[in-house]
Amino acid sequence: MNPVIHFELREGFSPHNILFIHGNLASNRWWMPLEEEWKKTGVRGEGCLVYGEFRGCGKSAAPRSESEVDMHLFANDFIELVRSLNRGSFSLVGHSTGGLIAALMLAKAPELFEKAVLLDPVGARGVTFDPSMIQAFEKMKQDKALTAAVIGSTIHQNDANAGFFKDVIVEDAFAAVKSVGHLVLKALDGLDVREELAKAPHPVLVLHGEHDQLLPMADSKALADLFPKGRFEVFAGQGHCGNIEDPRAFAAKIQEFLL
Repeated sequence: MNPVIHFELREGFSPHNILFIHGNLASNRWWMPLEEEWKKTGVRGEGCLVYGEFRGCGKSAAPRSESEVDMHLFANDFIELVRSLNRGSFSLVGHSTGGLIAALMLAKAPELFEKAVLLDPVGARGVTFDPSMIQAFEKMKQDKALTAAVIGSTIHQNDANAGFFKDVIVEDAFAAVKSVGHLVLKALDGLDVREELAKAPHPVLVLHGEHDQLLPMADSKALADLFPKGRFEVFAGQGHCGNIEDPRAFAAKIQEFLL
């Protein structure tokens, strides 16, 4: 098992195994509202829900150098995790950067996976952020209030005074931006994995929030079109973070497509 990856496993919540991968500046705790809604649906089974944190986020080890902040390496980390669990095949749920990582996993080890839901994923051609965003990330390392403002801007109709936002989202983002978050932006600039992803044979649902102001909807449409069994859907009423904004609706989307 890869010692740099922290993960959490929940038994009995699904008929199939599902691995969840968060986005940049996030952590496993971003999935907790979803888990609470999932429990209410009464879905059970012999499968498990697994939440994994990529290098530098949550409780995973920080990258030792900039060269360790690489989407291919992150994908391989999680593939190694799936193999080490020895639980059979998994479906994947990835958000934002985690969506791109999940897509790469499908292409790299197709035999390990069944289906995937990608929520507001980074596209197959990566993303180039405005220089002002790069500068903001550098300032965020020293300024928690700025971190809160930036991460809050990605959440549609965010309540900046909510306890979950202040105590979980902001705290985890502030830790991650100092460890890895600023390097993730560099790793996504100039990336092009279209040829690799086009080989993934799995059914893939790409969801893009109607009000997402961070990533272009066109990139999500193009990503869905790459997969032979890809499907694109607008996530009505949501921004970039539907897993936080409406976890009940997102849980329903996951269960409908994956189960």
